[in-house]
Amino acid sequence: MTRKFWQAIRAASVMAIGLGVMNTAQATYSSNNNCGGGTTNPNCDTWTFNNQTSNTQGGITATASGWSNTVGSANILLDSAYITLNGSSGLGVRNNDCSGFANCTGGGSDANEGLSPEHAIDNNGRTDSILFSFTDKVNLTSFSAGWVSTDSDFTVLAYTGVGNPATLAGQSYAGLLSNGWSLIGNFLAGSSTGAHDFANNTYSSYWLIGALNTMVGGDSTKAGNDYFKLISLAGCTCDNAPPGTPGCSTGGGGGGVPEPGTLLLMGAGLLGLTRFKARRTMHVAA
Repeated sequence: MTRKFWQAIRAASVMAIGLGVMNTAQATYSSNNNCGGGTTNPNCDTWTFNNQTSNTQGGITATASGWSNTVGSANILLDSAYITLNGSSGLGVRNNDCSGFANCTGGGSDANEGLSPEHAIDNNGRTDSILFSFTDKVNLTSFSAGWVSTDSDFTVLAYTGVGNPATLAGQSYAGLLSNGWSLIGNFLAGSSTGAHDFANNTYSSYWLIGALNTMVGGDSTKAGNDYFKLISLAGCTCDNAPPGTPGCSTGGGGGGVPEPGTLLLMGAGLLGLTRFKARRTMHVAA
C-alpha cells in the first residue's frame, strides 16, 4: 500500500511539473485578440507621422519610405520616391518622374512639393506606396487619412516571407506577391478623412500601404483618382497575441509557423511520464 501510494505521488508530481511549465509559458501572452483599434484599445498602439517619417510607440519604431513604379519604358518597376511631410495631414509621396511640375526636386512642406496630386499618395499615372518598416512584428489593422481629395481607395501588402525582404527597387508590384509579400486586400474607402480599416490576422515587420493598385488586383474602374495622406497607423504587437499566432514565433520580418514551445513542453512532460512507467515496469519485473 505504501509503495503504491508513493508511486502515485511521483506520477502526479511529473504531470504537475509539465503542466505548470506549460501554464507559465502561456501566461506570458495576453488573451486579448481584439487588437488594432489604436487609441480605442489600451493594448494597441498608434504611430503618428506629423512632420516626421518615423515614430516610436511601445518600444517599437516605425519608419516610412516612399516607393512608386517609375522604372522602365512602361513604368513597371519600383523606384524609391520622396516622402512629403505635413504636420496636420501626414505623409504623402512624390515619385521621381514628376517632371513638368513646379519644384519637383526638393523635400519639405507641401508648398515645395509641386502641384497636386504629386504631394499625395496617389494612383494618377504612377501608383504610390509607403513602406513602413517596424523594429518588431505588428498586426496593423487601420490607418488614419489626414487629407483626402476625390477618393482614398487603397491597397495593403505585408511581408510574410522568411527573414527580411529584398529591396523593393527594381521589383514590380505584381512580382512582390511571388517574393514573400502577401496581399492583405484592396479597399474602397470613399472621400472622408479619418480611420481606414483593413482588419486582418497578419503579423509582420514590413507593411506596404498605397493608393488602390490595379497591378495586384485592384479594381481598374475605381483607380486613377485616389489622392490621400496618411497621418497615423494603428495596430498591436505580438505581446498581445494569443499563443501560437502565426508570424509571432519566428525571427525575421515575415510570418511563421505556430508557436512550438507549448508542444515541446508537453512532449517533455509526456517523456517524463513514459520514463517513470518504464522504471515502474522494470521494478515490478524484478
